[in-house]
Amino acid sequence: MRTFMDRRIFARLVWAAMLPLMAPFSRAMAQHASDNPVVSAEDAFGLTVGLESTGLYNPGLIRGFNPQAAGNARIDGLYFDQQAPLSNRVIEGSTIRVGISEIGYAFPAPTGIVDYDLRHATGGKPAATIIAESGPFDDESISVDGSVPLYSKELQLPIGMDFATGAPPPSSGANLGYTSKYANLGAAPVWKPNADVTVRVFADWQDTTNARTLPTVFTAGDYLPPRIDRGFLGQYWALDRYRGENFGAMIHAKLSSHWSLATGIFRSVNDVPVSYADLFVNTQPSGLADHVLIGLPDQRTASNSGEARLTGAFSQGQWAQKVVLVARGRDEQARYGGSDAVDAGMTYIGAPAQIAAPDFVYTERVYDHTQLWSTGAAYQVQRAGWGEFAVGAQKEFYDKSVLIPGSPESHLTDDPGRMYGTAAVPLHGGAVLYSDYTQGFEDSGAVPTTAANRGAILPTTRTWQVDGGVRYPFASNLSLIAGYFELNRPYFNFDANNVDRQLGDQRASGLELSLAGQVVSGLYVNVGALIGHVEITGSNLAAQGIGTAAVGQPHNMILANAVYTLPHLPAWSVDLSVAHFSSVPSAVDNVAYVPQVTIVNPGARYQFKIAGAPATLRAQLQNVFNAYIWNIGNSPGFLQFAPRTYLVYLTVDI
Repeated sequence: MRTFMDRRIFARLVWAAMLPLMAPFSRAMAQHASDNPVVSAEDAFGLTVGLESTGLYNPGLIRGFNPQAAGNARIDGLYFDQQAPLSNRVIEGSTIRVGISEIGYAFPAPTGIVDYDLRHATGGKPAATIIAESGPFDDESISVDGSVPLYSKELQLPIGMDFATGAPPPSSGANLGYTSKYANLGAAPVWKPNADVTVRVFADWQDTTNARTLPTVFTAGDYLPPRIDRGFLGQYWALDRYRGENFGAMIHAKLSSHWSLATGIFRSVNDVPVSYADLFVNTQPSGLADHVLIGLPDQRTASNSGEARLTGAFSQGQWAQKVVLVARGRDEQARYGGSDAVDAGMTYIGAPAQIAAPDFVYTERVYDHTQLWSTGAAYQVQRAGWGEFAVGAQKEFYDKSVLIPGSPESHLTDDPGRMYGTAAVPLHGGAVLYSDYTQGFEDSGAVPTTAANRGAILPTTRTWQVDGGVRYPFASNLSLIAGYFELNRPYFNFDANNVDRQLGDQRASGLELSLAGQVVSGLYVNVGALIGHVEITGSNLAAQGIGTAAVGQPHNMILANAVYTLPHLPAWSVDLSVAHFSSVPSAVDNVAYVPQVTIVNPGARYQFKIAGAPATLRAQLQNVFNAYIWNIGNSPGFLQFAPRTYLVYLTVDI
């Protein structure tokens, strides 16, 4: 399901979601007291290792678009239709594959790939990690993760649990006064009956309760809301609940000296039994607004997906060739909508009144069923000193039906083909020149019930991307990547007659820069920059009140991280994270802009031992200069930006 909520009112906080302030750390798994992605990363495009993340992009945002919504999530390289987040009970982290990191990766995608690394076992020895965390804001949590050998190295059980009070709600991230309760259990057993076969299964359960709702502000004109004190502005009774479940089973088998097989089946369920939207609409420059409260009944999406991949590898002399045959697909069912809105009167956004919980009257929900199956073949060839080249093609089979209560069922089928080609050529001094062209295919979702053409299925989205650049190694562990990309996809929105349709095209283009590695002894850097924009093109856009720049997309952004180990105190390291975003349009007509912002997060680590067990004490100040802006996502609507806070946690490996 790719719904109206995904694209508009409940849009992801696109560029701010990348800030360490908003999502600085994921939760822990076994034996990771010394993890540091700034030290481990080969580029600055996105890496999550253990507790922390670094880089320009994250699993929810690559080059201005959401790879998860586009169906571009993978687990150990296998296709996975992700509906609920994966916890670190079952994954080690994730890698963003974009630009040069897609070279040699079979079946890349225009919006990039988020590739999850399933949790590792510990070599047949029992091990565990305990994390005690305080912050940001009211978050207090404890997690315990371990790996238990059930039968030597052949059968091992990575397993863990995590409990938190005051945790950031999934819908808003960390923010002052907005809390939830969180519980998570997961396991990822691994069975290796012999050297040629590995069997993995995993189960991941997450439950978030008492999640406070962050209000959204809509102004009555092309201006920003007034500055107000930051803090809780919601309704105490508006408590959301979220349930996430992920299950999977995978087999990796070497069939012969040349052929190998990888298969995986997955189920992902995102269930929101109760949720609310707290809206201030027609907000005046004084802050006076109409207060609207929306209740939503159970919103649920469940998807079964999987892939079978047969790979043949053949080498002769300096030549290496690979043939990849793949079949993959998903079957996704969703129920959404049925909401009820209540007018709570007029109020000031900085001091809203607490009102009694309304008696919402819900209606029947929309039923959405989507199937997407594909087959494909790819060929890769390498020759030492010459380079690496790959081509591939896929055939898609798409079927979608949407039933809105009181309306006829809508149905759409499509069967496009898609192709890709990649190349990487070595240059003098270890430099590599790379280029690729990739086509994509995505579900565009259904028209919301508020549109004049309610119930219609939007045409499927065909995307394409060109990408190229150079990687230059200054040293064996320090490299610069400079590349240019252009990504094209349709642009859907409401026209002047309230019809949801394609009004034009979106073109994301720009220069990407990455500097990653060790500069001098003890000093590691990870610096990424995107200089570009997302442009809206089409005929007669001005008549529809639509500007040429996409809402919520900065032209320039820079994320820089540095870690330095003190030479005379090697147990101590200091670090600095700086994120800068240029101004962004806050309205579709591009008249109003959110100003540029720079977020600075200093921190430190102290590594020591507790009763002989490796331990790390980590502390970080987030948004240390207390930058103030109104946050904006992919669609109009402003949200509070989190103020200064802190994070402290203790990691102990046992």
